[in-house]
Amino acid sequence: MRLRKVDWLFVLAAALVVLFVSLLPSPRDRNPPVPRTPDHQGLVSEKDCLRCHVAGGPRPLPGRHPKRQDCWRCHKVAMD
Repeated sequence: MRLRKVDWLFVLAAALVVLFVSLLPSPRDRNPPVPRTPDHQGLVSEKDCLRCHVAGGPRPLPGRHPKRQDCWRCHKVAMD
């Protein structure tokens, strides 16, 4: 089977789209990291975040924050 010029152009366009999408910033690049404070030291799971960051807690999440339970998907955890 011989590829025509249009086939090569399609393959090139598909490769450029994949490259472009892979270079887009991830949510972790745009969101603030977990701060390096004593309160945040030793976090083991996202459930630890919910001790403070729940409605009625000492530091509730802002109203525009997504209602998710996977904090580390968007926020980088500082590695010491």
